[in-house]
Amino acid sequence: MTRRLAALVAALVTLPVALTACDGTTSHQEAPMDDTVTTRTVSAAGTTFHVEERGDGPPLLIVHGGGEDAGMLAGQAEALAAAGHRVVTYDRRGTGRSGREDWPGGGADRHADDAAALIEELDMDGATVLGLSSGGVVALALVARHPGSAGRVIAWEPPAAGAIPGGEEATAAIMAPVEAHLRDHPGDFAGAQALLLSEILGFPVAADDPAFAAARANAEPMVRDEPAITLRPFTVAELAGAPVTIAVGGEPNELIAAAVPRLAELSGTAPALVEGAPHEVYLSAPSVLAELVGPG
Repeated sequence: MTRRLAALVAALVTLPVALTACDGTTSHQEAPMDDTVTTRTVSAAGTTFHVEERGDGPPLLIVHGGGEDAGMLAGQAEALAAAGHRVVTYDRRGTGRSGREDWPGGGADRHADDAAALIEELDMDGATVLGLSSGGVVALALVARHPGSAGRVIAWEPPAAGAIPGGEEATAAIMAPVEAHLRDHPGDFAGAQALLLSEILGFPVAADDPAFAAARANAEPMVRDEPAITLRPFTVAELAGAPVTIAVGGEPNELIAAAVPRLAELSGTAPALVEGAPHEVYLSAPSVLAELVGPG
């Protein structure tokens, strides 16, 4: 696999395994005990969503990335709640405890419509929307399709393959062996995910490797949903003048490094650079993005 393809593969999933924080320390993400969270099931947009809510203050909706769910973002949600926000996280359609009606299909636009429906249902008009990784692509699609729904959008390192030349072809090449595996082994999404992880890490990953248990819980939505989300194209008409911040760490992979300036050009805003922040900073050091978002 070429370096470019490896970078594109890596952008399709955030690995909830050993994480390197901004101070260079390494830790394993675990969901903290939290008695301040309210959980519920919300009906919207023709399906149901598992929703978690923390804090008081101006509303803030977090859209998770590939291989993730609301529970994995507990630390980031708590940091933002402590900063004075009413923070809502949820499992995207097809993921975790949310419904699967009319899924998969629709890519980033379907998920953007879901986010807009949740904003309305939860009385969060004008909310700040923080989209993480592929969730950043969803957040940008929300701005494009539902102007005014969000008061502000922050897209953290969006792997927007659809915004750069060759993104579609590269994604097709990445997914070819995964799709071949599923043709030979229908329903084996853990095995298909293991193929992606093997390419990302450069060594074989077993489908039952306990180090990847958190990611494996979301193997099916990652494999079935992420490529279509990241291939969403954007135009100047959709993003110009929108309340958008494209945020990037100090060492983005090749895809993100190409997508960020293109998205910034379309929106007419300069990227926000967070020096030293790895892609998964929201899992390893949630205070970093809490500072980026600012107080409530």
